Amino acid sequence: MSDGEDRCGRPSRALRLEASIFLFLFLFVVLSSVGACATHKPPPAQAVKPPPPQKLAWMPLDPLDAPSVARAVNDTLSRTEIKGTAPTVKAAVSMEVAQLAIECIQPTPACYRAVGHSLGADRLLWAEIDPAAPEDKIRITIVMFDVRAGTASREAATYDGVQAARAGIAQLVEHAARGGSRAP
Repeated sequence: MSDGEDRCGRPSRALRLEASIFLFLFLFVVLSSVGACATHKPPPAQAVKPPPPQKLAWMPLDPLDAPSVARAVNDTLSRTEIKGTAPTVKAAVSMEVAQLAIECIQPTPACYRAVGHSLGADRLLWAEIDPAAPEDKIRITIVMFDVRAGTASREAATYDGVQAARAGIAQLVEHAARGGSRAP
């Protein structure tokens, strides 16, 4: 007969007591761990801050060729609101004058970026009147330039005279502000 068995070959009372204590301690540790996990609060959710609004600078159209059209364009540009941008800021000068001021007169993304940086703007918005349009037509192009990406969206339309141009400019600006056609 062994030390841990009685006459019938069963474990002794002391051995059964040790096994019961071990089982009790094991269950206590397991249940304590489960309880600790169940009552542990998850970390607070981190609020995701939306990106800061981009600064949009609109550049006025010089009224040299078509003063009444330029007034209508500038009025529309001043009221333009674009999602994700702070209230628009009027630049002191047109795109052409700004390019001359920084001595970068090419109509390239690099020059437009330089203008944007000089104004501290994330986006630029301006209008151009095509001097090569037929005499009885007015061709206007609205340009939205993303300074960081170096990309522009353009929207152009040709109007039959000043009245038609003034009537259609708001829709042209709205379409260009939404993305228009992409160009480098």
